[in-house]
Amino acid sequence: MISTINVSFPSELKKEAQMFINDGYYASFSDLVRTSVRELLERRYQKMIDDSERDIKEGKAVVLKSAKEIEEYINCHMK
Repeated sequence: MISTINVSFPSELKKEAQMFINDGYYASFSDLVRTSVRELLERRYQKMIDDSERDIKEGKAVVLKSAKEIEEYINCHMK
């Protein structure tokens, strides 16, 4: 399913973003925004992985044993 949203951009930011489209890096402004959001999510998830690996090495890892524990952990740590 695809949702449509309207986004406001300062004119200079829109102009610079349009340059990526004009140069062929993205097919459209929507493609640029989708890709940018995906990359932000990937960075967020990679940070979570890196933090987890660090916690494991430092002996600070937490073992979550139920869906409720996972939900509570996420609610507490993802804000």
